[in-house]
Amino acid sequence: MTLKDVLDAQHPPAEFDLSHEELVQFFWKYRGLSKRWERANAFWEATNANLKTAYEKLDEKDRELEHAYNVIQEDLEVASRIQSALLPVASTEMTRDLEIAVYHRQLAEVGGDYFDYFKMSGGQHAIGVFDISGHGVSAALVMTYLKARFMGLMDTTDSPKTIVDAVNDSSFAFLKSVKKYATVNFVVFEQDLIRYVCGGGFGMLLHGDQELHFEKKDHFLGLRNKPFHEHTLPFVEGDLLALYTDGIPEGQNNAMEDYSIHRINALIRQHADKPVAEIVDLCLDDYSRFRAKDTDDITLAILRKKKP
Repeated sequence: MTLKDVLDAQHPPAEFDLSHEELVQFFWKYRGLSKRWERANAFWEATNANLKTAYEKLDEKDRELEHAYNVIQEDLEVASRIQSALLPVASTEMTRDLEIAVYHRQLAEVGGDYFDYFKMSGGQHAIGVFDISGHGVSAALVMTYLKARFMGLMDTTDSPKTIVDAVNDSSFAFLKSVKKYATVNFVVFEQDLIRYVCGGGFGMLLHGDQELHFEKKDHFLGLRNKPFHEHTLPFVEGDLLALYTDGIPEGQNNAMEDYSIHRINALIRQHADKPVAEIVDLCLDDYSRFRAKDTDDITLAILRKKKP
């Protein structure tokens, strides 16, 4: 039996007779295999040591990331509570004249949808509904900034156009620098009418048998530094006003179809004789059954003029 036969065999032979030359070959083959094993063993030992070090570093990074995540979550929870605290409560005077229901929900802990109640210098009530571009902390900070700008102007004029123009003028450079803008619906309630400014927001008014829609030709806050336009609509006893951001109409189902402005307006019109809180609930229930998932902040405000 030759050396090759021995090495090719599946089991060691009972006996074999190798020449001196074959034994020398066998010796060097064995030494070569031994060296290869030693090198392979050294490689895997080094690899295992490196992997152990890498895993230890990963564990350390995981602990650091977990700590950082917990700090961020705590900060977001505080920010969410602060933003919730900034949301308004309608005054007794305002609820004496208006039946009001508002649904407001941010997509994340904090967000850019924002609504507020105001009292003008002449005593009129007003409501503003805004949608800052984007989501999260940056949008929430811009929201807080704009809230302060609007609040600082309430004692200066009764004109919604003058107020929105002033906010846009004073905020334009800042909003450009942070690459943000905001839709705006600013509505002032007079004796038998409303005066409003609409820059990208959604507004519908049911006046008797008429369905009136807000003029939407103006730009967003922070998008252009030019004047807004003020519009007037009748608003008498029993009239219904709906204001909302794009979160509901642009929500999509599994077929990627939009919920649509037409659908929400039709639903509000269909149930216009119901209490405003019930109308809001019906809209949210219909939207929730339609949409595949929430993808944006949502604000929906419905107000009815009460009897004097």
